[in-house]
Amino acid sequence: MRVFIAEKPALGQVIAEALGTVIRKDGYFECGSNDIVTWCVGHLLELAPPEVHNPDYKNWVQADLPLKLRPAKYQPIARTKDQLSIVQQLIGRASEIVHAGDPDDEGQLLVDEVLVHFGNTAPVKRILINDMNANAARKA
Repeated sequence: MRVFIAEKPALGQVIAEALGTVIRKDGYFECGSNDIVTWCVGHLLELAPPEVHNPDYKNWVQADLPLKLRPAKYQPIARTKDQLSIVQQLIGRASEIVHAGDPDDEGQLLVDEVLVHFGNTAPVKRILINDMNANAARKA
């Protein structure tokens, strides 16, 4: 099954319309028998607080500066945790991911950080959609 991950719900809807046979579900669209379209809602993850990286950082001490926060650890953003859970389940079912983040650095990062966070091993393809209509998405 192909899973398209868009940067935002509006783009997800455009992609779903381009694929056809759309069935709306909670947090995603089923399109035909082999395609699913889901989306981020901006960032779904945020940098974990310093004490998650090192318990000694719970109480800030000047001697600890600069804080050593690499490798970075991320955690779900409270307001988007439900959508993150949906995306996680769909990534787990995917035979192929189609990355549909916006064609800029932030659009690339939004989807990439989710794929890395969940240890995606499915092949990833990239689609660039510059126009928010189904015809442009179909061409892409």
